[in-house]
Amino acid sequence: MTENMKTFLFLAQKANLGGKPAGAFGSHTHTGEASKFIFDTMEFVFKMDMVNLGPFALKEGLVGLDEGIHACQAYGRAVGKKVAG
Repeated sequence: MTENMKTFLFLAQKANLGGKPAGAFGSHTHTGEASKFIFDTMEFVFKMDMVNLGPFALKEGLVGLDEGIHACQAYGRAVGKKVAG
């Protein structure tokens, strides 16, 4: 996870986000673990109402392919349903 993301999460913690709907995602060329760390932070530290799909990590090579586009669309729909209640 980048230092900028760590700083953002530290600042976001002060926003009292408990119970708010959320999702975590990322695109990566390496291990892809950052989205899981972000997801876990939002779920267990911030106590946010996370999308049930868990952290979404998309390998960079799939971003422009049909598989990657469909995965992103499905995750976006799941987040939208959570926000809509």
